[in-house]
Amino acid sequence: MSSILLSEKSITTIKSITNSQYLDVIGLVIVLVGSISLGYHNTEVSLSFLSQTYIFPLGIFSIINVGFSMISTRLVTKKNNIGNFIGTLNTGLSGVIDYLLGNIAAILTYPISFFGNYFAFRIWKEKRILNSIDGIFYRNLFFGMALSLILNYIGFKYLSDKPIDWALFFAIAVPAGISFGGTFNNSRMYPDNWIMWQTYNLSKIVQSVMIMNIANVIKYLFYLINAMLGYVTWKDDKKNEITLTS
Repeated sequence: MSSILLSEKSITTIKSITNSQYLDVIGLVIVLVGSISLGYHNTEVSLSFLSQTYIFPLGIFSIINVGFSMISTRLVTKKNNIGNFIGTLNTGLSGVIDYLLGNIAAILTYPISFFGNYFAFRIWKEKRILNSIDGIFYRNLFFGMALSLILNYIGFKYLSDKPIDWALFFAIAVPAGISFGGTFNNSRMYPDNWIMWQTYNLSKIVQSVMIMNIANVIKYLFYLINAMLGYVTWKDDKKNEITLTS
């Protein structure tokens, strides 16, 4: 979707929705009500440690994780650097949850996301300039995908005692690769990076269905809409050379 095809009135409306606090609340309500109504908060997993078995309330922690992730994404969409800070801290919880849901390579890939978010946070503290697509944009996408395929292969091949489930491997590795590229590009604030996040959201919906993470399915459906709004908003801000304060 290009802002060129939209009227100025439509763009103004979309930008007001994108930057509103109402959408923040709507996002949280959708995730919380949806997850609880589906009973996802009752999801538990058994963990063994030192010959003892413990019950971990995976559903509750997933919903908490989704809530913080929602807040982080909405703040980043509104170009608020606090979103990058929250996203950095929340990466650890996301990694634990993904690992418990069967993503064996999470212990290798999530540190990359952690440092990517932290790097964006540090850059945004110094400057926030909306950039047009350049060679760095494509380099980051290629590097992110290659890194994800390598790390996930190591995880599935050498950290798991099961044969590689290639369907699950690509369902995890491809979204992670898109995420790496998108996270690396976040520091340079490309409006077109929102197109990559739309692709990522679609792939995460597929992945979340495969591993039955219902809270994430709901979350990424909302993110898909948010990415569309973010693209139009950032594209118009770039066109009008909006100056952003650090």
